[in-house]
Parts: sequence; structure tokens; C-alpha cells
Amino acid sequence: MNRQMRYFIAVVETKSFFEAGEICHISQSAISQQIKALEEELQVQLLERHGRKFTVTPAGRYFYEQAKKQVQAMDSAVREVRRIASGEYQRLRVGV
Repeated sequence: MNRQMRYFIAVVETKSFFEAGEICHISQSAISQQIKALEEELQVQLLERHGRKFTVTPAGRYFYEQAKKQVQAMDSAVREVRRIASGEYQRLRVGV
């Protein structure tokens, strides 16, 4: 679901399936399929499609905000874990 959340964020931010595909390095149809799969998994319509255009549903807006926080938290955790593994992390102990 992490990848699908990233795709959904890209779609909402670019307001375009095509541009989101370009950013995520996959085709527009793959982005569209992944968003549809995400909606099916969540059992919620995130986007209301109008031909080639779409609007974000209220549920989609909420999911976007939460997904963005989750993706940022995951990215931060990955950076920290890599930093620790590389030996850059050192604990500072202060005695009082």
C-alpha cells in the first residue's frame, strides 16, 4: 500500500494521472490501475472521475493528508535507520 499511497499523492498534487506517472516512472494506465486497486482495497472512492478529469472526494482529501504524513514518517525512519547502520549515529549522554 505504501507505493499506492505515493502514487495517489502524486496524482492529487499534479492533478494529472499522466504527470503523476512521469514523476513515479510508470505509465499513466499503471497509475490509474493502482489508484483503482487502492480504492478497492479501502472500499472507498478517493477520486470522482469526469472523463479525463477528476476531483478528489472528501474521503480522498482526508486520505491524501494522512498518506502524506505516513509517507513522510516512513521516509524519515528509513533515513534514520540508514544513518544508524552507517555508523553516523552516536548517542550523546549528558549527566546532571
